[in-house]
Amino acid sequence: MNTKIAVIGGGSYTWAFGFSRQFVMSEHLRGATLTLTDINASALELVSAAAQRFNAAHDSPLRIETTANLEVALNGADYVIVSISTGGFDAMRHDLAIPERYGILHTVGDTVGPGGWLRAVRNIPVFYDLSERMSRLCPQAWMLNVTNPLTPLTRVPQRDFGIKAVGLCSGVEHSVRALARLAGAAPDSRMDYTVTGIDHGSWYTRLFADGMDVLSRLREFGYCRSDDRLPSQLSTDDPLAESAGLRAGFAIWRELGYLPSIADRHTTENWPWFLAGQTGELPFGITRTTIEERIVWQADKRESLERYAAGDDDALGQQGHGDDPVVTVVEALSGSRSFLYGSNYANVGQIPGLPEGAVVETRCLFDAAGVHPVCSPMPDLLKILVLPHVLRQEAIIDIALRGSRDELVALVLTDPLCSHLRVGECRAMVEEMLAATRSWISNARLLEGT
Repeated sequence: MNTKIAVIGGGSYTWAFGFSRQFVMSEHLRGATLTLTDINASALELVSAAAQRFNAAHDSPLRIETTANLEVALNGADYVIVSISTGGFDAMRHDLAIPERYGILHTVGDTVGPGGWLRAVRNIPVFYDLSERMSRLCPQAWMLNVTNPLTPLTRVPQRDFGIKAVGLCSGVEHSVRALARLAGAAPDSRMDYTVTGIDHGSWYTRLFADGMDVLSRLREFGYCRSDDRLPSQLSTDDPLAESAGLRAGFAIWRELGYLPSIADRHTTENWPWFLAGQTGELPFGITRTTIEERIVWQADKRESLERYAAGDDDALGQQGHGDDPVVTVVEALSGSRSFLYGSNYANVGQIPGLPEGAVVETRCLFDAAGVHPVCSPMPDLLKILVLPHVLRQEAIIDIALRGSRDELVALVLTDPLCSHLRVGECRAMVEEMLAATRSWISNARLLEGT
């Protein structure tokens, strides 16, 4: 097989090595070429060494290449996997710290809220440049994006260059399995569900495991409640382990009648009810991921890869993302299988009432003919919550590329997490964030006067 897969962000200790490991193990992509590229030369060298060792250990015919030249990596590619973070932790630190001073306690800060919109401002021009190069060097390639904010970044290549693009996040599938286990289903149950919305902000309208109505069973067990408590007696082995990160979602389910599709850390950033204007500990057991924690995790992963690449620990060959769907999607699009997964794709009618072309999250069938979204109508009540975020995600693209600072302030001001700010406070916050991250912002109009 002459398939070429380019990994942009090939120096990622978790994502890129995880991809490499899965491509090595794929029976359907034997003989393909995996090209890793990254602006961090030392990280790229380490991931490549670890991947080459894993490849050799499994006597795989996969060809693994590295290059510092983005255009060499893209030239003739059939698939382009993107896992990047413009500015890295240095920039993201400000996405969390500055809003915190204004009473916004981001739990992750990579999708919506002030942190998400500033992250978009940094990443969108990079995706625009990448998409332009793809239009010249591999116009028929698929872009598989795992970079956040997933929705607007997946939209850029399709909207502006006609590049085929899909955004992939394993969060919904994780949640499906967790909820099914909580309802008493077997771990290997056959799942049947409908999810509708946007990445990190979608909702279940139905959920079955081997024919069992999971949502009805969870209601019977007493999970649909907003008192921050959990049922005391259940038929599952460890109910608290499965539900600890879903308590805010259960509360929303009780109050709105629909269950969010992903864990509280991401989903609570879509609304003002949990993270905005809070002091002290967050309610419902919500936890925040700090930059310091991320730095420690990254250092641990690098150390592990160094030991593995040096031959000091064979077991570490299992490190890296092993449950993301990227390799399976490549197999399906290459014609080796079909595959159904919760994914993010341009709205071609799968969610009536949301803008045509906007990237939305539903289940999608992948096969040799492409991506086929499953029709997933959204109840009108949920449109009231979701549609404004969709419109902001559509608008942030042009603002990031060529918009003004005033336009960015106006967009951020409309975000629910900013609803408690007094007039002028949002402007001050955005200007602080722009000034602190100016080194990674390419649109000069956004920096005028900062």
